[in-house]
Amino acid sequence: MSQWVRGLYEEKFGPVEPPAEHRAAAASPSQGAPGNADHPWPDKPVIVPPRPPEDFFELEDEFDDEFDDEYTPFYGNGFSPRFEPPPDEEIEEENHLMVRRQCLFRWAAQAIAVAMTELPEVQRIAAFGAVAKPLRPEIPRFSQLRRHRIRILHECADLDLAVWMTSMDRLKELKRAMSRGLALVQETAFGGVAHHQVDVHLFDAATDGYQGRLCYFGQCPKPGKRECLVRHCGDKPFLRQISNYRFHSGQFRDEPMVPLFDRAQGFLVRLPVIEEPPEFDPGPYDDDVPF
Repeated sequence: MSQWVRGLYEEKFGPVEPPAEHRAAAASPSQGAPGNADHPWPDKPVIVPPRPPEDFFELEDEFDDEFDDEYTPFYGNGFSPRFEPPPDEEIEEENHLMVRRQCLFRWAAQAIAVAMTELPEVQRIAAFGAVAKPLRPEIPRFSQLRRHRIRILHECADLDLAVWMTSMDRLKELKRAMSRGLALVQETAFGGVAHHQVDVHLFDAATDGYQGRLCYFGQCPKPGKRECLVRHCGDKPFLRQISNYRFHSGQFRDEPMVPLFDRAQGFLVRLPVIEEPPEFDPGPYDDDVPF
């Protein structure tokens, strides 16, 4: 039955099997030597600056009489008729947006890893999931693109980190280290990364056993939060358990994974070099022209 469902999905949305280069990049931190400390990621896409904002008065003139239910904002910067495919430049900008977002999460991963290594109980750190592999075109969840079966690059919605530790007794200090790392990527030209966008999955370094996630609440337990009522949540302060969640070790091993730190091998990524787009010069405004 599952193969039949998979076949229907692939017939409608395309194959879901990752290409060979993605599978090659899916080695766990224990497999092979760590990569490049300056750029550990499997690819290095070109970051294109955001498009300059549309001229407000041009948009006002164009849509003054027609901005009703027929028009809806596209996910990016522009506007497109709801039942018409978006222009090529909007699709291109969406792809650039996905690349910029993934790069922002990668910068955050490197900065967090460097900060967390200050704790001696941290033995290994790796990034996994969408941040650890090249982005592939797919039909997204946005209805305007889905209706016309237009593919854009996969959306990297959050940052998944795996951290192997010898002790879970100082998770509050681990949270502080993550905050120090995130502080380095908050003032970029592409925005910042919030605490709730980072999922830190914690493992026992001796047994490789999954322990839970690092809680992003400021205190443990947090009064009035239903998340804190889950069984065994907070048995160790700031060690969070997710309701109805079951960790699948086989699925985790198959995830694309990029090592960021390995204490035994003496490997640690360096702080990221954050790329800045060229400044946009809007030129003179009407009020600045002396005639």
